[in-house]
Amino acid sequence: MGQGSVDISVVLATYNRAASLRTTLESFAKLVIPPSLSWELLVVDNNSRDNTRAVVENFMAQLGPRVRYVFEGTQGRSAAINAGVSSAQGSVVAFTDDDVLLDKNWLANLWSGFDDTSVQAIAGRIFPRWIKPKPSWLEMDGQQAIVNFDMGDVPKEIFIAPMGANSAFRKEVFARHGLFRLDLGVRGDTHTITCDDTEFAGRLMRVRDKIVYCPAAIVHHPVDPERATKKYFLRWYYYNGVSLVRTDGLPNIGVFYFGVPRWFYRELLENAARWFTSVNPIRRFRYKLRTCRSLGYIAESRRLSQARKQGLAAQLEASQSTSIAGSRETNLQHIRGTDAGRQFYP
Repeated sequence: MGQGSVDISVVLATYNRAASLRTTLESFAKLVIPPSLSWELLVVDNNSRDNTRAVVENFMAQLGPRVRYVFEGTQGRSAAINAGVSSAQGSVVAFTDDDVLLDKNWLANLWSGFDDTSVQAIAGRIFPRWIKPKPSWLEMDGQQAIVNFDMGDVPKEIFIAPMGANSAFRKEVFARHGLFRLDLGVRGDTHTITCDDTEFAGRLMRVRDKIVYCPAAIVHHPVDPERATKKYFLRWYYYNGVSLVRTDGLPNIGVFYFGVPRWFYRELLENAARWFTSVNPIRRFRYKLRTCRSLGYIAESRRLSQARKQGLAAQLEASQSTSIAGSRETNLQHIRGTDAGRQFYP
């Protein structure tokens, strides 16, 4: 299918995860690749301070020139994967994480999803790999604090965003829709703002580009025990609210209280009421999480509202400065035209 020398480029962004990166690269070495499929792996080092580069270079010695090391100094996952996209030579660009384990047929199955020329993007299947038993309070349905993506065993067109840990896009998609937003996505050690992959896929969905779920393209995502705690979930849901509002921005119309759309307050009160009145502990925690997300909505709405006001004030000040400067120039031109003016402004 690919017309160039490379069919599919895999972009893997990494930051200070040399140990898990080594395990992921070992699973790349075990991939079963059809002889007709040409591929490359771009490992984008996003300013790592550990021995990431040495790990990559050791792997390059094993697999040869199909593995490339790319350094991206601008901190942030979006900046890193944008650098990978820009360097990619394949007609398809795939993404995965630096801590996953790949099914041996992952890449071949991901590539086969593009046999249909109308397909613009593929969403692969992600199974969480529990290092410790899954907590009894944790509901997996409808949440992404634990990375997972499973829509069953049947391939189908979908209308939700693929996850960055297992997705692929035709390279031409980036020419049409641009790259990933730099104000979204995790940044260095700060794992707060997300939705970089969601926002990008939203651009495709708005113009009805076809996205297909491929259940045979499987990766296993280990669950860090520190992330399977209530403390982590509460923080993740708060920043998920922040990320969602940052992704969509504020509406231009509606009723606002202190810069926040009125319905966010209503949602906060509804979730808090259900949290306080629920007897079932699982249900109670579910609404506690939703309350945290509502608080994130409100916090980011206020920040964006203040930024909007400051932006308008700056525009007004610039407009006034231009107007004053224009008036002064007009006055000078008038003065120069008088006899008195010619004495001082020859």
